[in-house]
Amino acid sequence: MSDRQEAALEFLKKQKSDLEIIQPYALETTNAIMAKERFHKWKIFVIGAVTEKLGPTYGQRLQLDWIDTAYAGGDMYDEIADDIEMCLRQLKNLIFEIETKGLLPLESDETPAS
Repeated sequence: MSDRQEAALEFLKKQKSDLEIIQPYALETTNAIMAKERFHKWKIFVIGAVTEKLGPTYGQRLQLDWIDTAYAGGDMYDEIADDIEMCLRQLKNLIFEIETKGLLPLESDETPAS
């Protein structure tokens, strides 16, 4: 496993762990609007860091799924809970993908690294 791949997995696992820690607090807050805004800022940070550390293809995927796609919702607390669950699933899937297939090379971003 390359140093880049190890660093990428370490970063992703840290973000997943952080999200699992903050998940119960986000759902118990009395100010859902502030929780949603903070979570949105966290997603923007992670997308930028993923783009920098893993490559633009990975950042674009998260940007599309986490920010650009609108999800219908009713209760703001349910929206936050669903959003957090979706991000956790995608982080887990990305970790699994990198562990099993490797990272796409930064130069071409088209084929898995060996």
